[in-house]
Amino acid sequence: MGFLTAIPIGATQIEIAKRSLNNQPQAAYMVALGSVCSDVMYGFIAMFGVAPFLESRTVMAYFGLFAAAILWVLAFFTFRDSGKADMQELSVTILKSKRLSFAIGFTLAVTNPMMIAWWLIGEKFIRELGLVRNFTTDATLLFLGTGGLGLFSYLFTLSNILYKTKKFISKEIMKKVNSGLCIVLVLLSFYFLISSLRRILHFHI
Repeated sequence: MGFLTAIPIGATQIEIAKRSLNNQPQAAYMVALGSVCSDVMYGFIAMFGVAPFLESRTVMAYFGLFAAAILWVLAFFTFRDSGKADMQELSVTILKSKRLSFAIGFTLAVTNPMMIAWWLIGEKFIRELGLVRNFTTDATLLFLGTGGLGLFSYLFTLSNILYKTKKFISKEIMKKVNSGLCIVLVLLSFYFLISSLRRILHFHI
């Protein structure tokens, strides 16, 4: 789930691409690390601050409708922006700074509090699958840790692929990847929609 969450092209991915395409892979890794630290921070806020309020079955049903709406919006913007990635070259001095790269990655990600919703959606999905019935502290920490690992693994992989195959990666390929992700987001949104409507109808019968 963390891996899939990191796929849509955004400011973080573009900053990673800039450094990878300009022969600064370590700086690209630092952008990824900064971004993941911010995302996991939001994960702690979601799981330990927000999630306890969602224990009610009624609240969870309506949250499913909210999650479906979020996924539709994300699918729309992912599709709309899939061809807008502009990997312009910057000053090598700026690109190679590891500390600055970490700060950039963290700052870009921290401006996206929507990650709180992503973590909550992930928790709901895992509950729906029956993989975890009770999110104890240990289970929550494992969830956040593996989610963060998934996020970093995609960004790390993206950086390496761009660095090693700079001449062969085109915007068209990335656009196709994003189009495929849009389909996944829409399908997942329908899953939440149907599941929530069943619960709501059950409450009123």
